[in-house]
Amino acid sequence: MKNLIIITLLLGYSAFTHGQINMLRYNDNFTKVKNDSIQKKGFTKMKHVLLFGGSNISFGGEVREQFQYYENQNFGDIPLTFSKVSTGQLWHRAMAHTNIEVGDKLRIFAQLGSTVRFLNPNPLTPEIDENQLSLHQAFIEYNFLKQVAARIGRQEISYGNNRLLTFREGPNTRLSFDAVILKYHAGKRKMDVFALTPVTSKPGIFDDKSFEDLLIGIYATENIEADTYWMDYYFINFNSDRRVYNHIAGRENRQIYGIRFFTQKEKFNYELEATYQSGKFNELNIGAYGISADVNYNFISKNNFQLGLSANYFTGDKAKSDNQLNTYNLLFSKPQYGLAAPIGSSNIVSLNQYIRISSTKKMSTYGSVTLMWRQNNQDGTYSPAGLEVRPNPSFIFLSTEREIGTLVSLETSYSANRHLSFAFDMSYFLPGKYVKETGRGKDITYISVRGGFKF
Repeated sequence: MKNLIIITLLLGYSAFTHGQINMLRYNDNFTKVKNDSIQKKGFTKMKHVLLFGGSNISFGGEVREQFQYYENQNFGDIPLTFSKVSTGQLWHRAMAHTNIEVGDKLRIFAQLGSTVRFLNPNPLTPEIDENQLSLHQAFIEYNFLKQVAARIGRQEISYGNNRLLTFREGPNTRLSFDAVILKYHAGKRKMDVFALTPVTSKPGIFDDKSFEDLLIGIYATENIEADTYWMDYYFINFNSDRRVYNHIAGRENRQIYGIRFFTQKEKFNYELEATYQSGKFNELNIGAYGISADVNYNFISKNNFQLGLSANYFTGDKAKSDNQLNTYNLLFSKPQYGLAAPIGSSNIVSLNQYIRISSTKKMSTYGSVTLMWRQNNQDGTYSPAGLEVRPNPSFIFLSTEREIGTLVSLETSYSANRHLSFAFDMSYFLPGKYVKETGRGKDITYISVRGGFKF
């Protein structure tokens, strides 16, 4: 392990790539390398290797090492199987992929993943900490027309602002889906029609599971005006036997309707997203909704000095005996409040004030203060994975308090070059009255140091 890390760092300082490495690696763009053989230096020699009949193959990969320290996980309320409430851990992630293009219509993409957790004596967190070796992605894409393509197989997915479906970059193990997607892209419109199921990550070797949940839907993006004003709209039908609300499990069939408006301008930008959810959970009628808003202003130039204010309002269940379920289902979203907070976007009202400073092209700093409350005092709080973490079943209706607490966060990132990056994050969560009434209510301190290499 130590030798691998040292080699990675040395390669990062010596290599240079003419191209763009994307967070979704199947979207990597090395057009310049394809069109100019002179630019093939270092790792770029692996980006466009000619095969037969005009076909080509490319290779890429990444390594991420992240040390984390938690003091008072989940405000000090840990499962009986845990031995330590405060602990450090090392996350290791390694991924390698290949992309084959046959002519201008067919391509095959495959990616292996390996994640391991060290140092922490507590049990592994399911689907997050460790997956020793997995086929993380493997799909075939065929372009029927210039504007229409079909993609079939295992793949990472990201839509909108990652509030419903995403690849989950923050945790050690990223999320992928087994999916069939019909893609349409013409002019100012992009549209995906999909049927997909999330891959359930297991800690062993090639032991992941799938087809436990089913989602069928459509997600579209429209450019309303000159690359500045945009609109997303979507519909998703979700079926699952795995969700639990107020510690009651059951069969869920939920319909999700949403719209999102956002801008991409030099100075002033805003985002507004509204989602309504209907359907059935066991015999209960579902009626839930969520609203997210963000307003920010760049004082100097784009992303150099930015002040912003954002807010979220996601419903919780109103009453135990009204034959309704009002808990918002966050599906497979990003951790809305980072890795320090055991809080997801269900039954939550939050207000976030933030500042983002990019002192150089390589250095970025983000600081925020987030205030959080329960939306309804007849429902608990849920983790980013949708699991109810507070309170335990015997205390669920005893507290009428809504205040969850205040989260203070600092995130810094530094890109040494196109391959090598570092980050330092620190968070402090001061619990509110609800947290103190339903558990130990201790302050959470979180520190993370991360280094990554990509090619």
